[in-house]
Amino acid sequence: TTSAGNTNITIDPNGSGTLALGSADNTAATVDAIAFSIDATGGASNISLAADGAADDLTVAVTGSQDASLVLSSAGTGADAVQLTASAGGMDVTSAGAMDITTSAGNTNITIDPNGSGTLALGSADNTAATVDAIAFSIDATGGASNISLAADGAADDLTVAVTGSV
Repeated sequence: TTSAGNTNITIDPNGSGTLALGSADNTAATVDAIAFSIDATGGASNISLAADGAADDLTVAVTGSQDASLVLSSAGTGADAVQLTASAGGMDVTSAGAMDITTSAGNTNITIDPNGSGTLALGSADNTAATVDAIAFSIDATGGASNISLAADGAADDLTVAVTGSV
């Protein structure tokens, strides 16, 4: 606690010493503040949780019903500048609103490739439409049976394949 003037408390190890807060036998470390900043310069860094039981989850969250965002960004230039990896389990991405996945430079592709003989499923039985809008598209299949089908359940359910414009 400081006694006057809203002064700062600075803890600075001598030379290139390491600042350690707590030890392996501490049960918790808490940081409560109006705002906080954790910055590192020039070295690989991490925030990690060594889980040793079920439900040992690490949660990063923005709470409160405000126009606030959780922003994860990288100025890295490698093909893996941002990685999301689940090395032993699955991954869920859920949005209460629209979801956009967009590349922003270099006419770059978006590739979705299930492992091995996995299936790429777009939509489900309760979706009202799946739309493909592009200058060109192709559907290619090699080996095995392929089909395009419409399960009609009404009088106006049509499957139309047409070429329009100048040929």
